[in-house]
Amino acid sequence: MEQRFKKNSLISAAVVFLLGALLLEARAFSAEAENMRLVGFCDLQGRESLQVVLKGNHAYIGHHRGEKTNPLTGRSEPNGTTIVDVSNPAQPAILKHIPGRKGAESRAVQVVEKFSGGKDYLLRNQEAGDFTGFEIWDITDKENPVIVSTIGPLQAAHKSWWDPQSGYVYLSGTQPGWRGQHLIIYDLRSPARPRFVSNWGLPGQRPGDREGGGVSLHHPVVSGNRAYLSYLFGGDMVVLDIADKANPRMISHLDFSPPHSGIHTTAPFNGLRVPKITQGQGNVRNFLVLSEEAFAYGCREQRRQLHLVDATDEFKPVPVAAFKVPDGDFCKRGGRFGPHQFAETRDGELIGGSLLYVAYFNAGLRVVDISDPYRPREVGFYIPDPGQPSKIGGATFVQTNDVDLDYRGLIYITDRDGQGMHILEYTGKK
Repeated sequence: MEQRFKKNSLISAAVVFLLGALLLEARAFSAEAENMRLVGFCDLQGRESLQVVLKGNHAYIGHHRGEKTNPLTGRSEPNGTTIVDVSNPAQPAILKHIPGRKGAESRAVQVVEKFSGGKDYLLRNQEAGDFTGFEIWDITDKENPVIVSTIGPLQAAHKSWWDPQSGYVYLSGTQPGWRGQHLIIYDLRSPARPRFVSNWGLPGQRPGDREGGGVSLHHPVVSGNRAYLSYLFGGDMVVLDIADKANPRMISHLDFSPPHSGIHTTAPFNGLRVPKITQGQGNVRNFLVLSEEAFAYGCREQRRQLHLVDATDEFKPVPVAAFKVPDGDFCKRGGRFGPHQFAETRDGELIGGSLLYVAYFNAGLRVVDISDPYRPREVGFYIPDPGQPSKIGGATFVQTNDVDLDYRGLIYITDRDGQGMHILEYTGKK
């Protein structure tokens, strides 16, 4: 009797252990969400993805290096740029994958619609062995794009901002003779005939500079006659007057220096109402949001974060607050943990408002309320299921890499490890 009891107890314990293991496994492979709803999913052919840009009913995705089979052609193609029809967000459909050059990094993409001659154009970077620079494509017929011109060769070609109002493009790249990525301005009003306008860099970057250096521009964000420059390596943040595009003029330079240094993104969030601000200064202020980029796997670095800067006086920007997601168990999940990029645009226009949508690597998408810029607070999140069929390398964690919004307010996130594009809806208070 006692032996039977012990045997039954052992069986029960084994069952409990097995069920517990299954529950833990199910939890590890299920989506986590708060105030978010999954609307649709596209596997992006399993390609490692970075920038996503929404224009109307189409999503445009730039990819990291790699090569995958394209089911639309039946051929293996170097990762390039994918065009997805999202008119029905519950069932997104890939219309075209534009292969990159062999071995190319094709991370960045910009799109203008009904532009020169009423056509649609796409600009993307290419960093390959045979060419480093930018390509301009006519994508009026989304399924049959045609390359129309190139900008280069350059020594680096990272990211860009194409301003459809002025027709000028602002590139992060490296011209021969310059040190580190800097701002390169081209006139693209005629996309088939790019015209160089000017270079701009911090001291130490320009040809002939003997002191300084060690800085590198990640990318610009442009609003009217202002360019907001983010330096991932040194330099940090610059506000630039670009009214005279041949002679840009620095308005302010904010250097966080170690331990907080290395800004990925800077964008303006103007007209925020600030309660109980200093008497006589007005309670409607203009702010900049800055995001650092997490690099190290397993949290082996100074924790990266978001910064909020009061730039009402753009000549004297003042940091007022910071935000970061608590560590929780993210440092043990694998991959990078920390911010990368927040949504800069909605349907191609600067996003503004008081909600930040932040790509946070293995912590997925985070939604942060900055209606009180002195006290940013998280109001929602979505961590995709890392067990999607598109996962590669046996990964059991996500690496949410970029985020953008469409005209409906739907949110699109991409994954650095090839786990596709998730289409989401924020269901919290807006």
